[in-house]
Amino acid sequence: MLSLSAFPAHQFHNLRSDQLPGVEVVRGYHSGPIAKWQFVPMVRISALISGTVRIWSHGRAGLVRGGETVVNAPGSGARVVERLSETTETLSAYISPHLFDAVAAPAGGPCAAQLEVHVVAQKALVGAMQRLAEAIGLHAAAAELRSLLGALIGIACSSVHDPATRTLPGGPLRPEIARARQMIQERFAQTISLGALADGVGLSKFHLLRLFREEIGTTPHAYQLQLRISCAREMLDRRASAAVVALECGFADQAHFTRAFKRIVGYTPGAFKRHAWRSRLTEMPASG
Repeated sequence: MLSLSAFPAHQFHNLRSDQLPGVEVVRGYHSGPIAKWQFVPMVRISALISGTVRIWSHGRAGLVRGGETVVNAPGSGARVVERLSETTETLSAYISPHLFDAVAAPAGGPCAAQLEVHVVAQKALVGAMQRLAEAIGLHAAAAELRSLLGALIGIACSSVHDPATRTLPGGPLRPEIARARQMIQERFAQTISLGALADGVGLSKFHLLRLFREEIGTTPHAYQLQLRISCAREMLDRRASAAVVALECGFADQAHFTRAFKRIVGYTPGAFKRHAWRSRLTEMPASG
């Protein structure tokens, strides 16, 4: 659901619970060509259970080996660009930034926006994620799920400052790209032309496209669409109708919303609502 594969070799087991909205745990099994990257504006804690990969972030690359976990902020363009083993297995937790901050702030941990791209070697982090995944799969009560989520976030926050943790090279975005991203975030439900965006940051359209793709990892249009889909997911989680979601998230109509949602998420909005709180093994459809 959160990662869309254009190749049937990539399989995802998605775990969600209506007792813990704003959280999804995904088991991934990967082989063949690298899956198509999708921007997800959530805190991502992704453990590489087996294999070795090279990831890209802020225009730089870093190696991640089996047993290591990548913790990164929402909005980070970190993604796998090369698999160095025949197959890999991953376990990832996607957490709403507001939920992450609600747990991390009282404990003095970094907020979501303060995270960068951290490669963590702590086994405790993987164990905490596995326990949360098992509890969701067993339909545990809300109190137990919140406790396990709190433990996971607590370990993630402390691991960021562990001397053994590596932060990928990179740094802040170029001011023009940071401003362009902010403009899209603030107006994601509105129509924003590339020309208006380029004028707003003082770059030519060609230069903006090149730098945005280089630093964010995708085009401004694709980034805006991902923000719309993320908002739509949250609204559907709250049982909003597809018609209301389409209107508030900036889609031309409900049909346009349905097509875009299915292409990126892998399900129609109706199927997402019906099955969002069930554990299921899903072979993701091609992106076309």
